[in-house]
Parts: sequence; structure tokens; C-alpha cells
Amino acid sequence: MKQRLIVIGPLPPPHHGVTVSTSLVVGSEELQRRFEVEHFDTSDHRTIENVGRWDARNVGSALVAISRFTLRLNGTPGIVYLPISQGLPGLTRDTFFIRIAAARDWKVVAHLRGSELGDVYARQPAPIRAWLRRAFDRLDSVAVLGESLRHAVADIVPVDKVAVVPNGTPDPGRAGPPGQGDPGLFLGNLRRRKGVLEALEAALMVVGQRQDARFVFVGDCSDQSLARELQLTAQKADGRIEIRSTAVTGAEKADLLASSAFLLFPPVEPEGHPRVVLEAMASGLPVIATDRGAIAETVVDGECGYVLPDPVPSQLAERMARLLDDPELRSSMGRAARDRYLARFTEAAADRALADWLTRVGTAK
Repeated sequence: MKQRLIVIGPLPPPHHGVTVSTSLVVGSEELQRRFEVEHFDTSDHRTIENVGRWDARNVGSALVAISRFTLRLNGTPGIVYLPISQGLPGLTRDTFFIRIAAARDWKVVAHLRGSELGDVYARQPAPIRAWLRRAFDRLDSVAVLGESLRHAVADIVPVDKVAVVPNGTPDPGRAGPPGQGDPGLFLGNLRRRKGVLEALEAALMVVGQRQDARFVFVGDCSDQSLARELQLTAQKADGRIEIRSTAVTGAEKADLLASSAFLLFPPVEPEGHPRVVLEAMASGLPVIATDRGAIAETVVDGECGYVLPDPVPSQLAERMARLLDDPELRSSMGRAARDRYLARFTEAAADRALADWLTRVGTAK
């Protein structure tokens, strides 16, 4: 008889790391082969700006979710899988999930899909840290998305409870000649923390130097003031920089990646293991990014693209110009990115790593 596995988490929309990851985990054939998978839905289909906020709706939803979760634990105990929150409102709710499940003899694991949990914990006053610590002590294991992210939980859980379980992504199946599309591409939620302003400034530098350079910036933008700023700035490029303030998914995203020259993704703030980087590599695109989260251990600098310490626009522009001026370099880097994806970051590889981790936890005494 297969062990029960309750997967807690939200589903899209909005599309961001946790919602997309939850949908892939719930639909994983590997997990369904090994476990009796159940989904406990915590979706809030408002914009991404509502994530982690203290507001009446979020608090009410949390209280309802805790009540529903308590009822879901009836029957034979198994494993509870939790993509743990990195903001205090969601983290507070998660501590109740952990405590209730552990009290009923369920094994509880947390998957950290970012890198800010340790910092969030450290910023809290002593009484809140004590509450969080007692909940963390009840976790059977915590997974981070890369070796470089172990530090994010170093002050929270013992080292022997930490596993590395990176993301993977489905193969888009639309990889053409590597890196030979036309525009440079920024893809992801258009947010300041993602380095969209620095990326746009760099793109303006490139179009000022090259008459044939084009860029497209694509992603949901719930910050209307930022959306206006992006549009006004792009107008300086005489139509050679396009801003599409809308989320793209499925075949539309795959076609967009397949028709681009490279991915520009230079986050300013901490990251986890960004899926857009994996999607670009799967599509055979060189990646120009910054060293945040697990990016540097995913994109080999100088081989699959470029990884800069910080999103300095002039440095980003120099790397983009280098790729645009050298089709053979774009092609070789695109092939290397695709090969690295196939070797390490496919959906099947991620599902096996996740299932293996959960199996170890489930069979541990």
C-alpha cells in the first residue's frame, strides 16, 4: 500500500515560482507512482502583489485553511509536503500546518523555493523567533534548491536534516538552432526585484550602438506605476524595445523562447532556482543573469552564458553586444545550455530527486 502524501500549495494564476512548482509536483507521475498523492489547495488567485501581505482576506483565508487542513489529516498518517513561505504572514500560517501535522504523527517536510527564509527569521523579535524555532524543530527534513542555498536554513535546522532538491522544467520541444532567434528576451514577472529596470537600461545602451538590435520584455506587471515607467523608457528606442505587460504560458511561451537570441534575467534581490532560466536553457538560449540564488551553479559562466555579480547595466550591455556580434558564440553557448539542461534539470530528473527525498523521509525511523 502506497504512503499518503499531502502536497500543500497554491496553483496558478498568478504564475510564479511556487504556483508553477505546486502544479508540477501535484501532476508528477513519479510521485503518483510511489505515493498516494493528495493536493491541499491554498490558492489565492489575486495578483502576485497580494502574496505575503497582512490583510483581512489573507488572515481569513489562513484561518479557514488551518481548519480544513486539520480535517484532512484524518486517517493513516503519511507525509506532508510544504513549500514553506518566506514572508511572516504566510510563514505564521505554515507553522500551524507543521505543528498540527506533527502532533498527529505525520512526517512533515518543507521545500524552500527561495533563499530568504533565514533572513526573515533573523529579523524577527525574540518571541517570534522562539515560536518559529519550535515549529522548525518539528520538521523531519528541509530541502533547498541548490548547494549554494544551504546557508538559507543554516540557523534554522540541523545540517543533517537538509537536502538539496533543485527545480526541473518540462522540455518545451521547440528548440531550434541554438540562440539564433532575433530579439533579446527578458521574460518573467516585470518587477523591480527581477532587475527589469537595469535590464531595460542595458537594452537601451545596445540599441543605441547597434541599428539591428531588438528586445522584447514580457511578463505580468501588477505595479501600474512601474508599467508606465517601462513603457515611457522603451519609447526612447524608436520601436526596437517592446514591452508586453502580460503573462505568457504554454505554447506561447515556448514559441517566444524558441524565437529569441538569448535570455536576459538579472535579478537584484535574492532568488531561489528561477524556472525561467531553466526554460531558456531547455530552449537552447544563452542566459545573461546575475549571481542570485542557485543561478551560478546552474548557468556555467562563459559556457552557457554569463553570470555577473550584480546587474550593472553597462556590463549587461557588453555581454549582450558580445553575443549579438558573434552568432557562433551564441550557437555554442546555446548548445551548452541545452546540454546542461538535459543532463541535470529536466522535469524527470527533478521528479526523481523529489521522490527519492520523500521516500527517504517516509522510510526513516
